[in-house]
Amino acid sequence: MNNASVSRMIVIPARYQSQRFPGKPLADLNGKPMIQHVWERAMKTKNHGRVIVATDDNRIADCVRGFGAEVHMTSSSHQTGTERVAEVAEKLDSEMVVNLQGDLPVFLPEVLDDLLEISADLIVRDLAKLITVKSEILSKEEIFSPNTVKVVTDCKDRALYFSRSPIPYIQPGELDLASLPFKFYKHYGIYIYKKDFLLQISKAPEGPLEKAEKLEQLRVLELGNHVSVVDIKPKSANFFWEVNTPEDLSKAREMVSSN
Repeated sequence: MNNASVSRMIVIPARYQSQRFPGKPLADLNGKPMIQHVWERAMKTKNHGRVIVATDDNRIADCVRGFGAEVHMTSSSHQTGTERVAEVAEKLDSEMVVNLQGDLPVFLPEVLDDLLEISADLIVRDLAKLITVKSEILSKEEIFSPNTVKVVTDCKDRALYFSRSPIPYIQPGELDLASLPFKFYKHYGIYIYKKDFLLQISKAPEGPLEKAEKLEQLRVLELGNHVSVVDIKPKSANFFWEVNTPEDLSKAREMVSSN
């Protein structure tokens, strides 16, 4: 079986309720709702299969149908985007499932193309069941920010740990990026699953590390599984930037205008 023959689909989880930014998927971004920007970019990737928006909110569903996208209504009891994506995937045939966050309106379709092909190859050769992304951190501020999720990996590009704290440990006053014998890496919330593994992990209970860090990917490590991590260039990774607050939306408007 070659990579192109691996059946795949992209699921975009979208919820209306958000503590920092209620109604975020419907926020106007240069004349279109933000969720439409994400869907349109996903549709520009090659061999994407079905592209589905998963939501439990009728306002989002009506909006998505309005611009011609496929939408699946899901349970309102889900605690994570992974659980929402898994509900959709369980009903459909697909060997590979992409969990694409609904707050990534400026990602580059060609970068996602590369990730899909790398992931399909790893899945075909049974080398990975979950693939995600990292990129070198070039900003001291991000290294110490709890809003930037850090990841460390082993010699086989498998995640050792994810954290909101700097990993490996470094004292703030000693941080000189140019002279460090290692690099800090930011984790980006793009997840590409082998379907059966997605269904398995979505039904597993929350672990203590996941609860402490508020990072759902730690559930995979706590259960003794591995996460393959693909390293992409910081210039490309910048476009996987998330809109988390109304202030972020202003930056997204500038990025879309200049893209």
